[in-house]
Amino acid sequence: MPNHSLNDSHMPSQAIYLDSNDALVTISDAEKIFYLNTPIIADAGIRILIGLNNLTIPNTIYNFNSSNNSITFTQGTTETISVSVGNYSATTLKDALNTAITAAGLDITVSFDEDNAVFSFTGGSAFTIDSATMSRQLGLKEQLPTSSSTSYTATRVCDFAGATNLYVRIRNLSMNNLDSRGNTSSIIASIVVNTNYGEYIFFSSPDILYFMISENKISHLDIEITDQEGNVVDLNGSSFNMTLSVHFVRHREVNIDTNRILGEIQNRE
Repeated sequence: MPNHSLNDSHMPSQAIYLDSNDALVTISDAEKIFYLNTPIIADAGIRILIGLNNLTIPNTIYNFNSSNNSITFTQGTTETISVSVGNYSATTLKDALNTAITAAGLDITVSFDEDNAVFSFTGGSAFTIDSATMSRQLGLKEQLPTSSSTSYTATRVCDFAGATNLYVRIRNLSMNNLDSRGNTSSIIASIVVNTNYGEYIFFSSPDILYFMISENKISHLDIEITDQEGNVVDLNGSSFNMTLSVHFVRHREVNIDTNRILGEIQNRE
């Protein structure tokens, strides 16, 4: 029997309990594919609703990872400088950049103004900053490439917050959700990272959002967890647990009286 107020069909609601350690396919710590031994199938005339009940995930995400740890300079030659992934403060990042820049043979020094929270770059000869995957972190967003000069100071303050939101995506299910660019998205929930590094994030929504999917059969779940910039997060070997709820609703045809609408438009003219 139906066991949820949203379920108005003859099919009972279901819960799906997922432990990332049990995934059949592991692409990374935050990319898992789970196969259901008993597929969820909606009968004819029935649609599927799905929502995220809860998620438990450790905050083991470095603020500098493989997607935001490099910067490219041209000073005679073009060199891309990378720092090791890890958690950095402004001071430790400055030191790591200076070490890597020196090792690359460039005559550029990075400094940090603690009062204004901005990074500066000074060269023994003219240079350009061509690109940087860490542009937001260094306060260089929307400023690259720079013009050739012996010095450059970022126009924005640094940002070392790391992942501020986690987006849970179910990539194999079709939803009509939208992202900030207006594109259709498979995001089922946005979770605020409200804990310090090394602590657990416990997400349990008091008001679960359920989404009607296009599919009438769920045989597997392709789960992906990204940060607010769309990068798959690196949990550094940690795992996560989540619970999904599935409800069934009767499909209702929407009848549009085109003659009435056309009549109303004509009367307004």
